[in-house]
Amino acid sequence: MKKPNLRSQGGQMITEAILMLVALMAVTFAVANYFKSEELLRQLITGPWQNIAGMLQNGVWAPPGPGALAHPNGHGRHIVITGEEAR
Repeated sequence: MKKPNLRSQGGQMITEAILMLVALMAVTFAVANYFKSEELLRQLITGPWQNIAGMLQNGVWAPPGPGALAHPNGHGRHIVITGEEAR
């Protein structure tokens, strides 16, 4: 019984490696196109930033526009202490 010669398998191994690289590149480009079309990276950055901007501006975890209604200066429950009237 003869042992198989590994040198005769070299061409098949290179062909399979090239096919795997092509498949990997195809998957990479498909994922990249999906991220671009759905703007996923933009949503990951701007979505949470809107809530942080609302907290910085208004003190509530909401976007700046709707959160402005809850700003502490807009409440009628704060007190203003005034002194005596001048004569």
